[in-house]
Parts: sequence; C-alpha cells; structure tokens
Amino acid sequence: MDKHSNSREDRRRFLKTTGTLATVGVTGLAGCMGGNDQSGQTSTTPSDGTAAGSDNPRKKYGLKELDYEVEDRLNIFQWGDYWPDGTVQDFEKAYGVTVNVSNYASNEEMFNKLKAGGTSQYDLIFPSDYMINVLVNQGMIQKLDMQKIPNYSNLDKKFTDTPYDPNPGTYSAPYQWGTSGIGYNKQMLGGDVDINSWDAMWNPKWKGQMTMLNDMRETMGAALKRLGYSLNTKDEKKINEAKETLINQKKLLKTYDSSNFTTNLINKQASPVHGWSGGVFQAYWETYKNGSSPIGYTVPDEGGVIWVDNGAITKEAKHPNAASAFINYYLNAKIGARITNYTYYGSPNKAAEEYINKDILNNKSIYPDSKTMKKLEYIRNIGQATLMYNEAWTEIKNA
Repeated sequence: MDKHSNSREDRRRFLKTTGTLATVGVTGLAGCMGGNDQSGQTSTTPSDGTAAGSDNPRKKYGLKELDYEVEDRLNIFQWGDYWPDGTVQDFEKAYGVTVNVSNYASNEEMFNKLKAGGTSQYDLIFPSDYMINVLVNQGMIQKLDMQKIPNYSNLDKKFTDTPYDPNPGTYSAPYQWGTSGIGYNKQMLGGDVDINSWDAMWNPKWKGQMTMLNDMRETMGAALKRLGYSLNTKDEKKINEAKETLINQKKLLKTYDSSNFTTNLINKQASPVHGWSGGVFQAYWETYKNGSSPIGYTVPDEGGVIWVDNGAITKEAKHPNAASAFINYYLNAKIGARITNYTYYGSPNKAAEEYINKDILNNKSIYPDSKTMKKLEYIRNIGQATLMYNEAWTEIKNA
C-alpha cells in the first residue's frame, strides 16, 4: 500500500467526518491481501531499534511474556504489502527476533516454490483458505501447537470452524478476510447505476469493456452462482452449463484480468469488472475527491466467494517457535485491530472488535449482513472434480 499512502490519510479523515465507508469493500487482492505485485522480493528488518515501530510495543499492546523459548530469526513467505507500518518491527523489538520477509503473488506460486525448494526455506506462510487443505494433503505444513498460541481464543468461532482446515484450528490461524464480486466505474456506465446481479457481466450494453478474473475457480464460480449452483459443485452437467455460459460471454469481454482491474477502473479502461473487493477498494480511494468516488462494489444477490488468509507453519520450519510467537502476536486483540484499521479488511478476531473503528465494523461492504454472508462460499478443494474444471476452463480460454 505504499503507493496509496497519500489517499490513506484522506480516507481516515473522511471516515471521521462522515462515519461511512461508502459502498465498497476491503483493501487487498485475490483472496489474498497483497496490494502490489512484489513477487520474489525479500526484505530483512533489523531488530536493533532503528526500524519504524513503537518505542515500547510490549507496553503499548499488552504483549505478554511467552512461556517458551523463541529462536532469534523468522523467515516469512507472504503476499506483498501485508502489514501496517511498524508491525513487523514491533514484533522484532518485543521478542528479539530478526524477521526476513519474502513475497509471492499467488497461492500457486507459493506452493510451487515450497514444492521445488522444500518447506524448510520458510517458517511461516500465509495461504488462502482452499490452499490449506492442499498443503495438509501434501504434508507441507504442521499442526499448530495451541499451547504456544493462547491468543487463538480471540478468534470468532465462525472463522475457526471452517471447511478448509481438516481439523478446525489444527493447521491454520485466520489473519484477515474478504469477498469477490463486481466493481464498476459509474462514469463508464452512463451515470448512476445500481449493479446487484452477476447478469451485469453478461450485459451486451457493456460489450468490450468488461473483464473477468483470470482465475479458473473464481470465474467458473461466478458463472455457477449466476445459474443458482454451488461454486464447489462436482456435478458435470452443472459444470458444463457454466462453461457454455462463459463461452457465450467471452465475445462481450475485454479480457480476463486478475492483475490490472484496479488500474483499469481508475483509468476508465474497464467497467464493470469481476474482482476482489480490496482491489476495487483501492480504485475507490484513488479516485476519491470532494466527498465521493465514481467507483462502486457489490457482492451480487446470487452470492460470491468469501476468502480467508491464514498463518501456517511449514513442515520443516527451522524456527517454529518464532513462527508460533508471530501468529500469537497478530492474534493479539490490539494488533488485530491495528491491522484492520489500516487495511479495512474484515477481521476474524472477535476480541479485536473493541478496538476496531466503528465505521469499519458497521460498513456492510467490509462486514456483510447475515443475508449476504449466507450466500457466500469458500472455494474448496474438490479433489478429482478439479479435472472437469480444468477441462472446462481450457475450452473457455481456447474458444
């Protein structure tokens, strides 16, 4: 979010004066919060007190002493642009750990890097929901030692009893969450429009200016939800029906795009777009001026995807205690609130709500109402049915 630092203060002032966050969603990307493509970059933050952060983080955030010994290093593999300024440095100061951070741009990139070079390269990773199940099945992450993560109890139970962790809470600790839906620039759509259905992405009125995510499960999922089906269906007939609707839609599209929809919304080069809430939210604040923005975001009435990024410890982590300590750290109520107050993601940390800005908690684009939540689905590991999706996606892309 460094490139958005100027607008960050504007949006905070806006929240304080209006008590609203307009109609858009959460900051981040891809069911996966990284705002900028920083794949492969590595940074090392010093623990000598010269880095940004609080003078006394233990006192400021009420960080308790750990009853286990922590290694002096921690290697993290994560999405880019993940933490409020000083968050990692505060952990270093509090626990005397030097943290090395490397970034990836997709769950698949992270998986392939671990598969190729071994899981001992990193201690702590941040996979999105469905990837947890894959990593468990591949023996690439280890069970969490809950005795070392007492702040796990701060989590809302609906984020610990999830379909993607084989034994809820055993392998993963939720970090932040968001949705996918439709973003749009009203200036490209002929004025004040109200988009509330996936049908908008099949509207010939906007031929040549619409984009869908270049993501098999997300885009197949959107088509399935439009048809009234689960985005995790294993029914070949339903999968083929979704395939045909996407083939028919293709002539209306500008392109499939997972990387540039934020910029395209800002520059009026694409609208409406299928996108992750955070990417649309970035476009909103980049175009926010004089109390408003032309950018809107909606989770269609038919429903969409809910995603959660999670901390997980690699199977061969060289510094497992430091990884556990860092998970416990971000699950601290005040740290959790600090993250959400910065990113405007939904927080799975129930204890943090006491410290989260009320304007965020009351915003239905960040915290959808119960009616909308019931229509959201996690992308699940669907086993062998993935082959049917792969075949359908190949046909769609080649049509």
